[in-house]
Amino acid sequence: MLQANTEMLLSDSAILERARDSGRTIRQEVLLALEQGEMPLRYQRNGQCLSPADQATLARAHVVLAGCGGLGGHVLESLVRSGVGRITACDPDIFEPSNANRQPLASTRTMGRFKAQAAQFRAGEINPLVEVSAVTKEVSLDHLFGAQVVADCLGGTLHRKALQATAAEAGLPMVSAAVSGWKVLVSSTWPGEPGLSEFMSSGRGPSREQLQGNPCPTVALAASLQATELIHILLGIPSALRGNLLTADLIEMRFSTISLHTRGD
Repeated sequence: MLQANTEMLLSDSAILERARDSGRTIRQEVLLALEQGEMPLRYQRNGQCLSPADQATLARAHVVLAGCGGLGGHVLESLVRSGVGRITACDPDIFEPSNANRQPLASTRTMGRFKAQAAQFRAGEINPLVEVSAVTKEVSLDHLFGAQVVADCLGGTLHRKALQATAAEAGLPMVSAAVSGWKVLVSSTWPGEPGLSEFMSSGRGPSREQLQGNPCPTVALAASLQATELIHILLGIPSALRGNLLTADLIEMRFSTISLHTRGD
C-alpha cells in the first residue's frame, strides 16, 4: 500500500522538470513520485478522501468523455482537478451563443471552435499533469481502447443507445446524466444491463432538454454526481447507481432512486 510522506510535496514544475530530465512521460513521473511516497502538491487537499494508492489509480486511469458541452465541461473540470491521468474528449460540435448559459467551456473566446479542442485547452490550463486528447468526432470503438469507463454527457436521446451499445461491445461501464428543466437524472450501466437510454423516451423531435430548458445549476449538479460516480468506479468503490436511476428535483429539493431492472416499458 502506498503511504504519503506529508513532508514530500512536489510542485508541478518539479514534476515537469523530472520528466524532461528522465525522458519519462509526465504521467509516468507522477506515478513514480506517488510510488515513492511523494504527493503532487496540487493533490494535497485530496489527501483526506483519497490515499496515495487512490491517487495513483486515478493517474493510471483513462476515461472517455462523450460530449464536451454542459455536462461534459463540468465533468472534465472535476476529473482533471482530481488527477485522472488520461481523458479522451469526443465531440463533433462547435460552440454557439445558446451554449453560454450552462457550458463552462463556452466563452467569447471559444465561440465557433470545436468543443473537444476547447476541452483539451482548458485541461492544460488547469492541470499539466494529465493528458487530454481532443477528438472532433463521435465516440467509436477505437476510442475506447485502454479505457476503464465511459462518461455519457450527450444531450437528448438519439445517440445514447448507440453509445451504450459501443461501451457494451468494449466491455466498459458507462455513467450517464441528463437534465430536464430543474430535474436531474443519473445512472450507471454495465454491459447487458439497462441504462438511462431505456428510461428516456426516444424520438427525433425536440429533446426534453430543449423543451424544458437547461439551467446552469441543474447541469452542474448532474455533472458533479456523474463525476463522483466515475471516480468511484475507477477506484473500485461499489456503485450504488448500478442498475438504478438517481433523480433530483431542484424545485422541491428532493432526491429519489428508481430501479431500472423493474421498470416496465
